[in-house]
Amino acid sequence: MINSINIKRLLTENQILVILLGIILGLAFPTQLQGLNTFSTQLLILVFFFSSLRLSLDEVVTYAKDWRMLFITSFYMLIIMPFALWVPTSFFSQEWSTALLLLGAMPTGMTIALMAEFFGGRTSLALVITTITSLLAPFTIPLVTKIAIGQSVDIDVIRMFWSLFLTIVAPFILAMLVKKATPKLINRYDSLWRNLSVAAFGVLITGIVASTQGGDALLFRMRDAWMMAFSMILLGVMTWSAYYIVSWRKASDRVTIALCMLYLNNTLALFVGERFFRDLGVVPKQVLLLLVVNALLPVLKFAAMRVLGTKQA
Repeated sequence: MINSINIKRLLTENQILVILLGIILGLAFPTQLQGLNTFSTQLLILVFFFSSLRLSLDEVVTYAKDWRMLFITSFYMLIIMPFALWVPTSFFSQEWSTALLLLGAMPTGMTIALMAEFFGGRTSLALVITTITSLLAPFTIPLVTKIAIGQSVDIDVIRMFWSLFLTIVAPFILAMLVKKATPKLINRYDSLWRNLSVAAFGVLITGIVASTQGGDALLFRMRDAWMMAFSMILLGVMTWSAYYIVSWRKASDRVTIALCMLYLNNTLALFVGERFFRDLGVVPKQVLLLLVVNALLPVLKFAAMRVLGTKQA
């Protein structure tokens, strides 16, 4: 019989389960739960603050100095990936190709710092990649959408930079100050910070999915099933390829980079899709892509375990 301790451990140590639970709740009760999305900024701040309490400042600085790795990773993610996802699907469906283009053009998701450790990756590296790609995205997203579909996306650069500072930089600085002031206390309750991050993450996902539904039913046709399968293959290939683009880095770093390519900023993608491409019907496809991405996470987890089990991390 599963007791309450085992249930708690299952929920707090399996972020994939938490994500899927959030998606299911958001789809099942959109009207009741869409209000959670109004607290998305606060939840992101909590996720980054509690995650940053477990980071090493020295590691963050070391990764930030490898400009070659960051340039290749950013170019692959922000330029190559959106076109690699858009071109093959553009022959079948405009809605799906646009949804994939937007997803591929996004920076790394801001909650990746929580996910990286679960996959055997480096949280510090994930944080650096998130920051760099988020800073570049306001300039690359309009370029990519203009080239691909002839429509430029107007992104408020100042507003996005402020959002980045508020949700990533400020929580990180505060966490480093708290960690420096009370190192023993922070280390003692390390598992608590992790559990709080997971809980905030789950609520965040639930609110995002519920908000995109807005009380409307999500239509699903056979063509969508085929496109989801095709999208899964494309995303899987791009993620697998990302593991090899920085061959000089150790295995755990490369796993982190691959994860960053898969777990992109769906919140920003949904915002852009809702604001600029709603008439094309891309938002429902973006919600389905959330399911595709999270269905790939267990596969990536298995692959990461095999790689890190045979190579020095």
